[in-house]
Amino acid sequence: MAHPLIASALLVFLAVPSAFGADFQQVSQQVVVPTADLDLHSAAGKTELRARVAMAASTLCRPDWMTRSPDSEFAVRYNHEIYRACVGRLTDRALARFRTG
Repeated sequence: MAHPLIASALLVFLAVPSAFGADFQQVSQQVVVPTADLDLHSAAGKTELRARVAMAASTLCRPDWMTRSPDSEFAVRYNHEIYRACVGRLTDRALARFRTG
């Protein structure tokens, strides 16, 4: 059975660093992940689903502040860690909802 996976059902809370402390911004977006062409009973289908969900999460986890050049190496590492954590968390949550939904 094919289910469109809507990644926006998840609210993403991203910390937005500023020069003088952290502000928080709530972001709510959606990306539909097509699954109709996947055989979700096979390992290859599950792997492809995870890759598609991770790509959608990657899109959702790229806020505007990450497109600007960071001012230090610490900021580069910090931004990368936030991004990786966001993608991992969103991917896991979306796949969990897909299994139960």
